[in-house]
Amino acid sequence: MPELFGGDIAGQWEADSKAISEVFEYADKGGAVCPGDRRALWYLIRRLEPRLALEIGTHIGGSTLHIAMAMKTSRPAPPPRLVTVDFIDVNDAATRQWERYDSPASPKDMLARLGCADVVDFVVARSLDYLAGRDGEFDFVFLDGSHQAHIVYQEIPMALKALRPGGFLLMHDYFPNLKPVWDDGKVISGPYRAIERLQREGNGIAALPLGILPWPTKLGSNTTSLALLTRL
Repeated sequence: MPELFGGDIAGQWEADSKAISEVFEYADKGGAVCPGDRRALWYLIRRLEPRLALEIGTHIGGSTLHIAMAMKTSRPAPPPRLVTVDFIDVNDAATRQWERYDSPASPKDMLARLGCADVVDFVVARSLDYLAGRDGEFDFVFLDGSHQAHIVYQEIPMALKALRPGGFLLMHDYFPNLKPVWDDGKVISGPYRAIERLQREGNGIAALPLGILPWPTKLGSNTTSLALLTRL
């Protein structure tokens, strides 16, 4: 998808990534989206310019920071908003769960330092509870919460329903045909199995892996496990 990851906004990326690196270093951290995938998220948001985006699975905020910065940089009208959902309070000062993953601060605090506090709404809820009843609200949804097949199987149709016409659904950790994406041989099976089941049941859902990116991702490769989902 060279039209999405082309170089005409490379200067904006350099400025935003420099700012982000001052609050969240560019390294693989405990379950966070890898640096190359975070960059892909930034580019996608800059290209697509969603007015309202949803992230399922905040964790320590690596992807949250990149989505928020890209939304703030693109400045679509009306002012953009990102809703990020996690089943625990990722900003709880009592538990400070971000320290378990060697992150320097809570997602909320890092966003404030980046000037993005007004872009993001944090929601503490199970993904299925939050998605229930959402209909045509979002321009972009990023699914990166539970990776259990039976949960993702329920999330995908609900997330697609939550999209406005022409909206985009992006999934993390999609391993086509349950084959390794990187040389470590690891496979996360849940997302693929969920989509396979939906397809068997005739739901008309297709996955488009992003495949090779123009920059490094993991283990010396340029390969990503990100995939766009759509209805046929």
